[in-house]
Amino acid sequence: MQLALPNDVLLLIGEQLEQKADRWNLIFVSRHFHDLFLPLVYRNVSINNWQDANWFLHAILKRPALARAARELDLTDWHAKSVSDDDCNQIQTSTALSTWLDAVSCSTLESDHWAQRLGQGLSDAWVALILPLLSQLRKISLAYMTNSPYLDLIMQRAVDCEKPFSVQPFRHLQEVSLHHRGDLDHNEHLGDVGGDTQLSSTLLLPFFQLPSVRTITANSVVDPSSITPHSEGSTDGETPRLGFSSITDIDLRASSGNHGMETLVNSCADLKSFKYQHSDSHVLSHGYQPSAFHRSLTHSKKSLQTLWLDHYGSHYPFTAAGLNQSHDEWFGSLVDFTALKEVRVRLPNLLDIRYQNEPTTPLMECLPSSLETLYIEGCEERYLGMLVSQLQAVVKNRRTRFPQLKRVDIEGAFQNVSSDDDDQVADSGPEVLEAVIKDKIYQAAEPLHIDCVSAGLELHLHDRALSHI
Repeated sequence: MQLALPNDVLLLIGEQLEQKADRWNLIFVSRHFHDLFLPLVYRNVSINNWQDANWFLHAILKRPALARAARELDLTDWHAKSVSDDDCNQIQTSTALSTWLDAVSCSTLESDHWAQRLGQGLSDAWVALILPLLSQLRKISLAYMTNSPYLDLIMQRAVDCEKPFSVQPFRHLQEVSLHHRGDLDHNEHLGDVGGDTQLSSTLLLPFFQLPSVRTITANSVVDPSSITPHSEGSTDGETPRLGFSSITDIDLRASSGNHGMETLVNSCADLKSFKYQHSDSHVLSHGYQPSAFHRSLTHSKKSLQTLWLDHYGSHYPFTAAGLNQSHDEWFGSLVDFTALKEVRVRLPNLLDIRYQNEPTTPLMECLPSSLETLYIEGCEERYLGMLVSQLQAVVKNRRTRFPQLKRVDIEGAFQNVSSDDDDQVADSGPEVLEAVIKDKIYQAAEPLHIDCVSAGLELHLHDRALSHI
């Protein structure tokens, strides 16, 4: 009996099934359902090891329509898996793989080396071989090794429209996530495959040149401005190429921007959101330098709407440059960032208080009138009174200066401990002092709370340690 429902309606029903297993079961109902729903199964692809990649690659080589059905590719849960001698031989003697390798490679030597890495089960080789087939991708989430030469190679060829790309590829790709995984370096035997050490920034740059991409998320990015050698005839003061990228959202985690990520930020023609979390764990890190980000973001001050700087970053006492003193310097005024709605920043970077108890520039003179939410991190208890006073001035002038302001958050080391400085002595008995924000923190913030209530604003106090309990 034929179903009365048209295919379009059946597909809409199938799209409502969130579980992949449920979608998979649909293709076994009948031949009609198999042909109808099989592309839906391939819409969101997750690949976790070389066996998944091998199976998927053979499937889309056999039926290219399935490759065109893929909209999202996720390899973030990739884990290294050993390849037996029999499996390796099967990979390297596969006619389908050999034919596709010849189509992708520019030489027999390259094809042979690529096949060797496939036979080792390395994620870099497998994902680089799969990507050129997925012309309709909207989102890519990749886990990558430090040494990913074939992924880097295939993306550069995509940008240059070289073999195997005859026209501009990835014309629908909008969202890219790159996740460096140190465990893959170890498990996939980085030392055995050789090659120069890569940095995630080298993988990022080609995506900035794809016209459809809007969002980039990555971790462990080392500022390409500090590692890219100057071209012949250039000078250290030469400004980078401006405004060629369509990317509007950048989110960099556990990264090191010695020069404010200038190459990446200045490439964006209409940057709307910039989030950066610093980490001094990278060998090339010279420490967090807020003023460098102020300089690089200057070109985006008319478009930037969201700014997170150093959200819960990590700072070492010493870096490759020596004593780490720059992380508490002032970012600079945000007044000229006329589209800015959301700011999340550390107190020493928001106000110039490095060598004094009061800021050289009042908070009112540091904030744009467009601001809606302000989240201040890293407030030491000794600065809380000063910050409350500065925020009170902002709230009292809200109607004339900050009409869009709706919420203020203050985060710091505010929790009670077993022996705090409230003239309280920790109970040595079985009772343990509850981990909560200290009463005197609330008392110090009460005048600001009263002003916020009167002005219709939200005020929230946070402690970093408590937020993870």
